[in-house]
Amino acid sequence: MRVAWMGLALAATPALAQLALQAFEIVLARAGVSCDAIDRTQPIGTASSGDTLVAVACKNGERQVVRIHKNNSVSYMTTCSELKTRTGIACFENQ
Repeated sequence: MRVAWMGLALAATPALAQLALQAFEIVLARAGVSCDAIDRTQPIGTASSGDTLVAVACKNGERQVVRIHKNNSVSYMTTCSELKTRTGIACFENQ
């Protein structure tokens, strides 16, 4: 599932950061992920396609990865634990 939103600006302005969080919440909900509220996010890499991978931590303990495509749409990728198993990339290494 992809959700289009207007620009990646996780820390640029409060309004744009809120739009990004809402897009992440929608994508997670459509993927069937139970995320009561987003606690924090962290960019974790760039795919070979140029898409940005973002780790999303939910207040209920869920840890997921979403993908921000070059056209600024957002899609669900996988769980943080699955990403670490497959690639060795940790979502929130020191947290």
